[in-house]
Amino acid sequence: MTKLDDGAIRLRSGRSVWQAGEAAAVATAGPHEKRIYESDIAIVGAGITGAFLAERFTRAGRRVVVIDRHAPGTGSTAASTAMLLWELDSSLLELEDRMGLEASARIVARCRRLVAGIGGLVNQFEIAADFCPRPSLYLAGDKLDAADLREEKRIRDRLGIEGLYLDEGELAARGMIGDAALLYPGSAEADPVKLARGLMAIAVARGAVVISPATAAVYETTLEGVSVETREGDIIRAGTLVLASGYEMPDFIPAARHALCSSWAIATAPTDVACMPWPNGALIWEASDPYLYIRTTADRRVIIGGEDEEFSDADRREKLMPQKIKSLLAKAAKRCPGLADATPEFAWSGVFGETEDSLPMIGRVPNKPNCLVAYGYGGNGITFSAMAAELLEAELQGRPDEDAALYALDRS
Repeated sequence: MTKLDDGAIRLRSGRSVWQAGEAAAVATAGPHEKRIYESDIAIVGAGITGAFLAERFTRAGRRVVVIDRHAPGTGSTAASTAMLLWELDSSLLELEDRMGLEASARIVARCRRLVAGIGGLVNQFEIAADFCPRPSLYLAGDKLDAADLREEKRIRDRLGIEGLYLDEGELAARGMIGDAALLYPGSAEADPVKLARGLMAIAVARGAVVISPATAAVYETTLEGVSVETREGDIIRAGTLVLASGYEMPDFIPAARHALCSSWAIATAPTDVACMPWPNGALIWEASDPYLYIRTTADRRVIIGGEDEEFSDADRREKLMPQKIKSLLAKAAKRCPGLADATPEFAWSGVFGETEDSLPMIGRVPNKPNCLVAYGYGGNGITFSAMAAELLEAELQGRPDEDAALYALDRS
């Protein structure tokens, strides 16, 4: 028997823009009858990752039970800024140096395909998630300067990825300030709460059961299957346990390469973003540490975020909020003078997890039979959530993906 330390972290603070509308409104769940559930898959976590998993597993005809101590989509998902980038936190320059060009190329190709695949899924099932394809604008910063970005583009050219290198003058013509930038298609934006709820609704329509609020307390794994007991008294018996509990990672997960960080974000009131000068509503981010990012929303807001720090204490995170808001506004105005008068209507912060190699932790838990996980997303949360669904379904079919070793918990 192993106890799950679920719920020890206050995941987010403030009020995110995704909590403004009806899509984020959740009826308070009343007491539910204690039951014993039989399923093929027990998923811990009903956020964006759990939703992608539930949709994929039920698509394959599997019986799924999902449990979460939060109402679906109200944990870390509600703090996401949902920049669906194919580019990783680490540049291709870094990846090539660490892993070689062939492995780096496979990672980037998959991420580009996954972003397009999310759009296809949204269109197929008519999910009202404000999904919109966007280019990304990667600005030179303190990690990569203008010369580094030229080298980054050279690698992308070798891989057949088409995009533009913009110099200082070309950026200025677009109302942006910077030494250089890379402008590339293939990314997207979405409302993360609407997307998570839409995917979960599809899974439920196929027979998935969502138990919430329900906190995983004890689980048992054997070669024959798993059993999960909740604090509320439910028992879920399944063939496989999948942990997708975001940044509430239990201590039995080998996570030496993983760290918890805090991040801050603001959103303006609806504004005339059509007059904003950056290219084609691009998702803007910097080659800096910490990096600034800027994006717009379907209802004409501007989201500004970043200022990441490597700690997860909620009280400290909340105390820093006024300082972080001031810093985000100043950095955004310095990059885009058109945002000089921007004022926030929403401000929030949250915990996120990152790994030393910028790759997620997806796969089997060593020495825990029938236990799979999806963790460690960094700045590519939704893209990596879709990746987890793809990789873990292949694992369950007994034909592990050829790239599974790149994301394994015990990878070298």
